[in-house]
Amino acid sequence: MDTAAMDTFIETWGAMGASWGISNSVARVHALLIISDRPWCIDDIVERLQISKSNVSTSLKELRGWKVVRRVLLAGDRREHYTCESDPWQMLFDIMRERKRREFDPLLASVRGTLQEAEGAPGGVDLERIRKMEQMLGSFDRLAERALGSGDQARTFLSFLLGKM
Repeated sequence: MDTAAMDTFIETWGAMGASWGISNSVARVHALLIISDRPWCIDDIVERLQISKSNVSTSLKELRGWKVVRRVLLAGDRREHYTCESDPWQMLFDIMRERKRREFDPLLASVRGTLQEAEGAPGGVDLERIRKMEQMLGSFDRLAERALGSGDQARTFLSFLLGKM
């Protein structure tokens, strides 16, 4: 593939990641691994993306935490290499599960804690509004749990909603 086309994809993915609250470097490393047909070692990523080794290392750690990148060993090479999830649907579901865990679950826990505390001393709090919010968020939580339980569950759920995928 043309290097310019790869660069465009990497920069576009980096900008998209930044708009979702992911650092540009993390998104660019992910983009390189998505578009590439081979695993990459840290030194090669540093050279290709022109970012620091510590930044690449931190980005790979973050991507591994999202479960969208994994470490691989290549025969005859002592360096660690990295590749991304090859199934884009699985990658999407992994990201959605992790975002739910990191962002939505704490919000739901906070609303539930607020509701419980306000029920004991409601002064100044609109209990009915907080109850409705807890019910709404609880419904989304149950929906997300069913939809994202596993890759197969997510595909089945989407097939049901959208027809054949």
